[in-house]
Amino acid sequence: MIYRILFILLLVASHFNSRHATGQSLKGRAVLGDPFGVAIVEIPIENPVSGRSEPPLLIKPIEDEPFGPRPLFSAPNDLVMEVAPPSQRQLPEAGGGRLLERVGELFKELSGDESTRYQTVSRRVLFLFYGDERLRANVYDQKKDWGSIELVPSKDKQLHQELMALWWEGYVEGIRAQIEVADYPTTVESYLLATLARQNQMPLPPWFLEPQKVEDQLIDNLKLIGGAEEASETLFRIAVAGAQDHSNVAGIDLPDPPIWDPLKLPKEVAGDHPVEPIASRVPPECFYIRYGAFSNYLWFKDLSEANGGDISKLVTLRGVERNVSGKVEKQLAFRMTQLSRVLGGTLVQDQALIGRDLYLNDGASLGVLFQSANPGLLKASFQAERRKIAEKEEEVALQEVEVSGRVVSYLGSPDHRVRSFLVVDGNYLLVTNSQHLMERFFEVGSTGESLASTASFRMARRYMPLSREDTVFAYFSPRMFQELVSPRYMIELRRRLFAKADLVMVQLARLLTTLDHRSRLSDQEPLEPINEKRDLVSIEELVQRRLLPPSFGNRFDGSGVFEVGDRVIDSLRGSRGTFLPISDVDLISVTEDEASWYQGIADSYSERFANFDPIMVGVQRKKLDNGLAKEQIAIHAEVAPWDPGKYGEIAEQLGPPTRTVMRFAPDDIVSVQAHVASDWIGPPTHLFAAIKDTVPPDPSRFSGVLRTYFSLRQIPGYLGAWPQPGALDRLPLGLGRGRQIGPGMTKIVGGLYRYNDGQFSVLSFQPEILNRSLPHLAAIESGSTAQLRIRIGDLGGSQLQSWVNQQLYQRASQSSSAGAKYLELISRNLPVASENALSFVEEILDAKVQCTLGGDYEQISDDPPIWRSTAWNAQQPPEESPDNYQAPILRWFHGVEARLTQLDERIIVDLNLDLQ
Repeated sequence: MIYRILFILLLVASHFNSRHATGQSLKGRAVLGDPFGVAIVEIPIENPVSGRSEPPLLIKPIEDEPFGPRPLFSAPNDLVMEVAPPSQRQLPEAGGGRLLERVGELFKELSGDESTRYQTVSRRVLFLFYGDERLRANVYDQKKDWGSIELVPSKDKQLHQELMALWWEGYVEGIRAQIEVADYPTTVESYLLATLARQNQMPLPPWFLEPQKVEDQLIDNLKLIGGAEEASETLFRIAVAGAQDHSNVAGIDLPDPPIWDPLKLPKEVAGDHPVEPIASRVPPECFYIRYGAFSNYLWFKDLSEANGGDISKLVTLRGVERNVSGKVEKQLAFRMTQLSRVLGGTLVQDQALIGRDLYLNDGASLGVLFQSANPGLLKASFQAERRKIAEKEEEVALQEVEVSGRVVSYLGSPDHRVRSFLVVDGNYLLVTNSQHLMERFFEVGSTGESLASTASFRMARRYMPLSREDTVFAYFSPRMFQELVSPRYMIELRRRLFAKADLVMVQLARLLTTLDHRSRLSDQEPLEPINEKRDLVSIEELVQRRLLPPSFGNRFDGSGVFEVGDRVIDSLRGSRGTFLPISDVDLISVTEDEASWYQGIADSYSERFANFDPIMVGVQRKKLDNGLAKEQIAIHAEVAPWDPGKYGEIAEQLGPPTRTVMRFAPDDIVSVQAHVASDWIGPPTHLFAAIKDTVPPDPSRFSGVLRTYFSLRQIPGYLGAWPQPGALDRLPLGLGRGRQIGPGMTKIVGGLYRYNDGQFSVLSFQPEILNRSLPHLAAIESGSTAQLRIRIGDLGGSQLQSWVNQQLYQRASQSSSAGAKYLELISRNLPVASENALSFVEEILDAKVQCTLGGDYEQISDDPPIWRSTAWNAQQPPEESPDNYQAPILRWFHGVEARLTQLDERIIVDLNLDLQ
């Protein structure tokens, strides 16, 4: 590798033709090519710089340059030489302290400080350009402006190939670095990489399509049905790389689903248990989230709206805000007005959210079910709001349609942004976006084969009875999970993700068609805003220009990208974010490729996960009067029936449930205890650990053997066992026994102190911690059984709170910085006017971009494009959290207690959160 780089440098050096360079030793070369020319600008370094600390070189057009090519897709690629680590160097001769210095270097390497060292010997930036005119540009980095350089492109086929390879190496590395820190979908980066590879006939890096390699079919499938962005981005990369082509493919029948084992319910749950009436109208393949009282629904809705429609914002901010609840409300035309708040409290007896899936980002299959004493009046209230929407929005129509022989109200738009069926049947009213769900609602009403009639739901109501009066009760049935893994659902889910990828690709491809024109624009000529109407390039021409893969649009199901003015929608599924519900899509036949892909999924479930366990969750609100904590959220979750063998070794190593708990020292702010049994530990044993209020070491310090050791020594905590403390005594060579230094106290290898009184065995690096804590340690009885218990005390005003706040700040800071760099990448690589960059990104991501530090992104420089957040007060986020920064979770968190109990037939998790 190094010889190829040196050869390129010698070749370039012999042909440098820079003119009028005003910077420090700027050298460069531009070479013509098709479709892009490539140029390199270099700043040699006389004294090599250790490490990779120099900021990357960047390139920008000269402001007063009226015409000429403009730099495109710049890629820093400094020449960095690797220096062998100390362990690989020849041992120096003794004398002059050289040997001691070498020993010190070896310790640094062992501790993980610098296992490999580098020296930068030349700073370089490469870029592409259109045209053959002279090219003038400025070279700069974050620290200074290095001056301007003028390059006259020449023809040199060999040099073009070599420089393109060097540019591609730097560009790929830069894109990958951006992807690794991104807190948002990386579709733009993936599109640019795949498209530039296709246009310049460069190889895609191995990691680009690596995620599609299946290491564990079950985990990959769970990511897909769980809506994980990772799975969606993997399919986007496959699509943009052109690895999907279903042209001239014969169809075959749908493959068979997994072979499911019958669900074996415990005998003691047999019999009838009280069940709420509303569950008798829910199809058994649906999820079921019951609010009970209308006030419970309002509480949950207001909590969601207070956090931008995303309750996860209570914990941390993400780089994008999707506002899925607002999107669902708009599609269902179910907006909560002040009138409906008043009427709801009197008209709604019970309420539940039901559906086939929770793909809220792309278009879920769901509905809202009401039980009402006066459903006609409730419907009239909804219909009044629906008429207002139809009158206000031109594309939305309100009409009556027939579904399963019943006349229902339908409010909808052609692109499915609004898609809402409404019907009253007896005392029940259903609002849904799915025709199939509406049909099943009628069918269940006729046959009585509902969720309430299933044995697994009756079992759930035995374990979590109505008498609990849960604020929110959620139940996920085995039938729901089985349907999600059915061939009809899985294959259409995969197709819709490819369809979403096609829509994004067309948006990006149309934008890139203007690059060759805009690269020649005068600075005095304003860039066209991206939202202005302009001549649109056809999809066929986009394919010809290699801005779309050759296989684009070759879909087996006959659907495709449908153009409506400057908008693109899927001809079958509609607009992004509100696709036609999967359950409403007819899937008649599939390709051999789809059948083979699905067969691997079906075989994995048949062999390793032959049935799904029902999941039930109850949430209760409790008022508190405990200092700052004003409310407690109690979450009770159960999985039953339960088979530990399906869930790995950890589930099989827990001991029997026990009421025995460890009493910790009162100044322990975090404590964990587990009742375990294993071959190494022996009979069932209580393992426990605790830490005092402190500022723990930074997690980055836990790298390398020595650094980890010294970091652990700083933590004021202890680790113990009861009543079987003999595991340490079984270590070879007596390493666990150590040297007696006091009654029951020994000092063992590594500076650890151990207390052992025949019952308790407790370890700590700090003997004073043991002496403070031992008087309080005891095994006592509690009112509940469990195998695993965790407690985190109120962090308010503690040292640990400041540490947690700093760790969360650093994560948010990194994400905030990545968001700004993403906007800079857009501004540098795509012909988007600065005032439209943010709206363009939000259009591509189908989400609002937000700074994870709570500020707003703004562009402080147009050329070069520099973005920052108003939360920074500088061009970079501060390294330490500002005094006024408080992580979202710390604004309300005042402690948590959790316990896990694994029984023979079920597993139970209880979580009590104290809130402000």
